[in-house]
Amino acid sequence: MLQKHAQLLHRVPRRAWRWIFRIGIIFLVTPLLIQWVVAYLVGSDARILPPQLLAAKNLLIVTAHPDDECLFFAPSILGVLDRNRGINGGLLVMSTGNNYGIGDTRKAELIGSCKALGINEDRCVAIDNKELQDNPTVWWNTELIESLVHDTVKRWEIDAIITFDSGGVSGHINHRAVSAAVSHYAASNPGAPVTFTLTTTSLLRKYTFLGDLPLTVLPFMWRIIAALSYPTSTADPKDGDRALVANTWRRYLMTREAFARHASQYTWDRHLYMIVSRYVWFNDLRRVERATEGVKIQN
Repeated sequence: MLQKHAQLLHRVPRRAWRWIFRIGIIFLVTPLLIQWVVAYLVGSDARILPPQLLAAKNLLIVTAHPDDECLFFAPSILGVLDRNRGINGGLLVMSTGNNYGIGDTRKAELIGSCKALGINEDRCVAIDNKELQDNPTVWWNTELIESLVHDTVKRWEIDAIITFDSGGVSGHINHRAVSAAVSHYAASNPGAPVTFTLTTTSLLRKYTFLGDLPLTVLPFMWRIIAALSYPTSTADPKDGDRALVANTWRRYLMTREAFARHASQYTWDRHLYMIVSRYVWFNDLRRVERATEGVKIQN
């Protein structure tokens, strides 16, 4: 059988092999080229990274567990903070990740991760509340989460938020509860900051290194072409509904450095994750729409 397959491969014309080789090169080079364009050339353009994020004074990332900020949100955190040195980054984590009884360890590790990502220790908070304990089978109290986010927004004068979308990236029920709470808060409270959610993809797309980037940039294609043709720091309001942020190679190394601080979580599969997951290379975000009627206002 193996000999037959070898004979069949040998019969493939040289011209066909050349075309196969060329197509393979295109598939390898195209994602790298797009990453270079987005990360280095147009990443600061208002049509790619909306002014609501780029010009924010106080950015808040809301996650569920310590290490979420590295596994999923690092391109957004580093992309925004790196382009605006006057911004204050903040991280609000809804649990200490105490599912295996090491919450105190993970909370301490989080401080090191924040430092590596450029977030000050006084704005790097992991909450330890009995109703918000790390558990993959429990839907968290969303009203409590809303209240905690609302208090943090007021205390830190937050004007932009980034969090999970309804899929929670990995489907984790705690992630989805955070998304439900923060999205409701952003949509229903007229005083809430502009809020963006991280897009969840299929499992296949999630673990394709940069291979998913050509598909991800399709909705941004005209914006990228426009940004390359005539850069601008202002954007049409309709361009503020989505954002695309790609790590430079330097920021990718910073992402790895930040996750290395989570020593208790750095297993062999996480080593692989930090190479093949799209979420350590780039993020695409969607803005939460503000509800116009029938909403509950949070005071």
